[in-house]
Amino acid sequence: MGSFVNLNNIKLIVWDLDDTFWTGNLEEGTILLKPEVIDFINKSVNRGIMHSICSKNDFEKVRTTFHNLNLDEIWDCFIFPSISWDAKGARIKEILELANLRAENTLFIDDNVINLNEAKFYLPEITTVEASEIPDVIKNLYFVNSFDPERTRLQNYKLL
Repeated sequence: MGSFVNLNNIKLIVWDLDDTFWTGNLEEGTILLKPEVIDFINKSVNRGIMHSICSKNDFEKVRTTFHNLNLDEIWDCFIFPSISWDAKGARIKEILELANLRAENTLFIDDNVINLNEAKFYLPEITTVEASEIPDVIKNLYFVNSFDPERTRLQNYKLL
């Protein structure tokens, strides 16, 4: 398949967790990290791209999992994480409102096409990709021509 996502236009990437950010399902107890995703988040934040989470999970269990996996630094890269059992479309819209960002500057990555379609229903201009396309998204980071090695943009969002 493979699709080109112009990351120069993307200011926020919203991640699903299970079978997207990591392999496996947290509720079932077995997850495996995707090192390429962790690396991508670090590199893309250094280029001014923000990240958030929209996952159907238990917030405290997710937070504890990040801590136990020594991912506190990655957790700190997420702005306005939305982790609950509620539908995702309205929650992504709320994340964008909190971040004061537009849908056309947002990428949502999920393994479930129903969630992707729901996001499109609430935010028709949002870019969506299936989790299987993450390698293509990662490759496209090299086309981004903005740099923020001090992570000033992230620090500004954290103040919100």
